[in-house]
Amino acid sequence: MDFLKSAENKFPNYTIFIVYIGILLLSVIGFVYTQSPTIFAIPLGLLIVAAIYNDYTRLFYGIFMVLPFSMEFYFDNVGLGTDLPSEPLMIILASITLLILIKGNFSMPLSYVNHPIWIWLTLHFFWILVTTLNSSFPVISLKFLLAKIWYILSFFVFPLLFARNDKDIIKAYQYVSTIVFISIIVVLIRHSFEGFSFAASYDVVRPFYRNHVSYASISVICLPFIWAFYRVKKYQNENSFLWFAIIIFMIGIYFSYTRAAILSILIAIGAYFVIKYRYVKHALAFSSILLIFGIIYLAWDNNYMDFAPNYEKTITHTEFDNLIEATYKLEDISSMERVYRWMAGAEMIKSKFWMGFGPGTFVSNYKNYSISKFQTYVSDNPEQSGIHNYYLMTWTDQGVIGFVLFIVLCIVILLQGEKVYAETDDTVTKYYIMATILSTIIILAMSLINDLLETDKVGPFFFLNAALIILFKRQIEKKKPPRKVNRHHFH
Repeated sequence: MDFLKSAENKFPNYTIFIVYIGILLLSVIGFVYTQSPTIFAIPLGLLIVAAIYNDYTRLFYGIFMVLPFSMEFYFDNVGLGTDLPSEPLMIILASITLLILIKGNFSMPLSYVNHPIWIWLTLHFFWILVTTLNSSFPVISLKFLLAKIWYILSFFVFPLLFARNDKDIIKAYQYVSTIVFISIIVVLIRHSFEGFSFAASYDVVRPFYRNHVSYASISVICLPFIWAFYRVKKYQNENSFLWFAIIIFMIGIYFSYTRAAILSILIAIGAYFVIKYRYVKHALAFSSILLIFGIIYLAWDNNYMDFAPNYEKTITHTEFDNLIEATYKLEDISSMERVYRWMAGAEMIKSKFWMGFGPGTFVSNYKNYSISKFQTYVSDNPEQSGIHNYYLMTWTDQGVIGFVLFIVLCIVILLQGEKVYAETDDTVTKYYIMATILSTIIILAMSLINDLLETDKVGPFFFLNAALIILFKRQIEKKKPPRKVNRHHFH
């Protein structure tokens, strides 16, 4: 009896504790009977729920710790796919965020709601909702909309709700970078047994990653923050081996043989100086002019037809140097299959210029608009992959209005990032702001030849970076001295 009384004092929720012990004992008995360790999922799940109940941020950080190892799983009977365990955890966190908002009567600091990033993200989401209602495949578009909801709630709204300062969010990058670092070490060791061959790069990343693109994407997105952590340690005169982590990340990205990831590093290096010397507007203007002239040239007198591939020469390459050479010679099958889909996307835009076909519906529609002259050996597309250009996909799915809203959102994020970088005098904060902007630029650069923003290895970081820039702005405003008010006395 004395033991029970002392236990009851130690455990205020004594009944819950007894019930849990009972469930644990039943699980042990069940394991002895079935020899299946999956039966322990119940008590383990209950422990996770208890941990989350006491502190929701544990779930937030937990998602980033499982992201690198999250795997795609398909339910063949219902035609649904998900990423396990990351996506169910995102849905739970999004639900918690929604409940917090409801409980607080949807109140948010005015500095957040009035921020240009918040405003343009809201308009972007609203147009996705509109085009979902007008979709050619409403069920597919509804899935796309729901995924967008839990991405925005989990990685944009929730961080702004709980974060006291930028370090609360940057901690997520510390967790995910550590896990990615470990995965790179494992992949490199496995790859070394294959002689670091290009052909083996697809298999050595499994089962951690779906393919070498997912592996390279999350690695290169984290790289600017590894650099920032190193610079902060150096600035604070602390010993750090983070230079070793930077080297490992660079080696891992190179041996992923992913052209978009490698190119995005070069773009980020150039972007560093553009941001530092406040030339973002100039760079955006130059890029826009270049893009407009490129589109005019391709459209003029059907010049785009000159880029149609030679069906017999367009093949898969097993060596990376051959792949690079074939890319600029327009003889690489993956590159030319992209062109095939881009041409179909262009025809789709002509058909539904203003409203598009509906979010997420490109794969269901594009073959009716494809041009046979651009066809390749893999154009049957059994894996149902997308257009491989997020901007073009946005236009085909959401029309020109959706495309413009997304482009403006991206521009606003970059300009606001440059602005807060220039406004702060704190060196440590400058490193973190620069890492945030460069990470976003890497995502946007990879989106030129991929459509990964709806994947769990890329999407969370886009919205998290947007939230970080808003938080940086609020911190800077708080540090500013109060304005002096001229008081006039009337007699």
